[in-house]
Amino acid sequence: MSTYFQSLLTHNTFTGTSVATKQRGSSLILALFVIIILTLLGSVLMRIISSSSETVAQEVLGTRAYMAANSAMQAELVLLFPHNAVAGVCNANNPYDLETALGEDIPGLYDCDAATTCENYYTDAVNAVEYYRLTSTGECGSGTMDANSKVIVKSSRTIQVEARSL
Repeated sequence: MSTYFQSLLTHNTFTGTSVATKQRGSSLILALFVIIILTLLGSVLMRIISSSSETVAQEVLGTRAYMAANSAMQAELVLLFPHNAVAGVCNANNPYDLETALGEDIPGLYDCDAATTCENYYTDAVNAVEYYRLTSTGECGSGTMDANSKVIVKSSRTIQVEARSL
């Protein structure tokens, strides 16, 4: 192809400027638009993933706190109603260090604490029956809570049982 025809293809006869000169900035604007859209999309996806992982962590800690409260409740019920013996005394407040109180190392309950309260809320003197209300609260966290900490997650669950002596 001759240089005359090439100059006709790239030269705009109406304005006297070349076609390539006019289109130089449009690709830059299009590239910036695509980069901005992809950045926004990426940040939204990161926020969704972060929120999802926090929800899963909170759910796991909540389940662990429930199990801690349940374990402490069972330990308190064994103290209150021992097998083949007379009913024990209702303790007013009993904190449990679950890593040592239950007599064995329980990996699922690390960084968990539990406390139980027992209340004798009614005594039937005619039938010699005692009515008890036991409350157990389990707390689990992902580590030690510092004053300025913003990444530590804590969860607490409380269960309540009403029981009577036989």
